[in-house]
Amino acid sequence: MGLAPLHESLIGELHLRQVMEGRLVVVRGALDQLTGRDTVRRAALASVTSAVSPQAADRLAEQGLEHLHRVAGAEQIRAVRDELDRRLRPTAQRLLLRFAQALPPQGRRLYVSDHLGVRIMPPQAAVHGREEELSNYTGFLLPNQAHTDSWFNTAVNSVNLWMALSRVRRDNGLTLWPQAYRRPLRHEGVRLLPDQPIGDPVEVELEPGDLLLFAGDHLHATRPNTGPQTRWAVTKRLCWGPPRYHRRATGWVPYLDPRLLDTPLHALAPLRSALTLGRLRQLARDTDRLLTRLRHRPAPAEP
Repeated sequence: MGLAPLHESLIGELHLRQVMEGRLVVVRGALDQLTGRDTVRRAALASVTSAVSPQAADRLAEQGLEHLHRVAGAEQIRAVRDELDRRLRPTAQRLLLRFAQALPPQGRRLYVSDHLGVRIMPPQAAVHGREEELSNYTGFLLPNQAHTDSWFNTAVNSVNLWMALSRVRRDNGLTLWPQAYRRPLRHEGVRLLPDQPIGDPVEVELEPGDLLLFAGDHLHATRPNTGPQTRWAVTKRLCWGPPRYHRRATGWVPYLDPRLLDTPLHALAPLRSALTLGRLRQLARDTDRLLTRLRHRPAPAEP
């Protein structure tokens, strides 16, 4: 398993077409350029103060966020993740808009997602035995298996912004299979079926503040954290061109037209996403679930 072939770029010279063609692009120090890494770091330490203790936050301020598992148990780490998610949402949305505005002309309109992924991956030993309890945090506290994002609810023409808050090492980071990009992979729901060629895996190394961009339809997975450090990352997404959705996606999320945000027409920002077959399929799924619940609802007791 080797290192991913990363292409370095500046935000002002970045063309998302290359990302959509399969290139893995890293912008070094992007957080400092977009929002100030200290802003995010302060939010992380404030979350530790709230969910664990001021003393734990002071220790991490001195030793680094990578030592979270040394000052917090699994339940506290989950609380830190949830608190940081709450604190970062406004900052992360502004960061995404600032990023989109700083790009050179892209030839296609960009749409932004409300998605925010706060991903704190402690060493496996720190969550061992709690996997079932934490299963709802797969991809956020526990490793996620190989998948493409459009199998879930994301547009097939989405771009992932994967931002490192701590050092990302080969033993705790992200695994990708570049040779599988745009292959017709067989899958059941969001599970990749075995016995099909996907090529050799590669892993990513990043420094705090680095931004990795890759197409959401790259086959990728969370690297099980076999190292000694907790890995912190935050993800946002945007869409290159009008959103298009996988016909077998398990869900649907809208992308917003940034031109309409902060205007009297902000309620129409998700309209382009709503006018898609993906939205119709989601409405059909919602209707089917509702009818299923109604069919299985207990009959009222006779008086």
